[in-house]
Amino acid sequence: MNDMLLDQSSGQDVQEVCHEKGRPEGGLTVLVASCDKYADLLAPFSALWRKFWPDCPFETVLVTESNPLDGSQLCFDRVIACGAGGNWCSRLVQALGQLATQYVLLLCDDYFLESPVDTALFRKRLAQARDFDAANLRLIPNPKPSQPYREGLYEYRKQTAYCIATQAGIWNREFLLGLAKGKASIWEFERYGSFAVEQEHRPLLVTPTKEFPFVDAVHKGYWESFGIEVCKRNGTPIDFAARGRPPFSIRLREGLKDLIFAVFPWTLIVRIQNFFDVGMKEQKRTVESHVVQ
Repeated sequence: MNDMLLDQSSGQDVQEVCHEKGRPEGGLTVLVASCDKYADLLAPFSALWRKFWPDCPFETVLVTESNPLDGSQLCFDRVIACGAGGNWCSRLVQALGQLATQYVLLLCDDYFLESPVDTALFRKRLAQARDFDAANLRLIPNPKPSQPYREGLYEYRKQTAYCIATQAGIWNREFLLGLAKGKASIWEFERYGSFAVEQEHRPLLVTPTKEFPFVDAVHKGYWESFGIEVCKRNGTPIDFAARGRPPFSIRLREGLKDLIFAVFPWTLIVRIQNFFDVGMKEQKRTVESHVVQ
């Protein structure tokens, strides 16, 4: 049975779960970002995580609004429940303030593993992030990087669209914390964050191929076909009562957006979006005073 503990330093409910593989390896924490609206994704996320990375040597932490009803069925070693009234970035800031490792593997709750994780290769990338003092080392080249770096890695030019993105990647925790402060939605984090790194001396690195084997199973709140297929292939149940497939109007809008991004330079598009403050979706909230600064 899981024990519910109260973190006296923050006043946040923290759910502690026994680490099945013994003491977690230091240096990096896996941080999975979620919210109550996406709580239905945690069970399939956990089932696929346990199947495809059963020997994950790092502490795996969920940050969300409320503690899951049945945390014993989930894969997380710890749950940081921030309460209602915040936004994606404020929850991220609160969680990062409660972690001690220098690096974080940041994942979204709909990043479903589809094949085994190569732990040795992941450790190699973590070592490179340390060696090169990287602000971020992305584990999937999306968007395509512009310039080679060293030891087979590539680098994103700063101040370009999506040089900052929430694709699976290893982050310097302090850099990530500073970038998330004062922002609201995940879209704002990526789109404004990409143009807030001009003075950052540390590189934004990326692997030459997709090395973290996940699919982005949900988009715009609806199941993607490949997300459904991964769950079906692995016998993982889906709660279609919580969310369904996208309606035609959503598919049409996303198709038009893909066409625009295929025709025009991404950096131009994102700068225009930022200028008109389009599509940010969440409002800024004041982060509670107990957050570690």
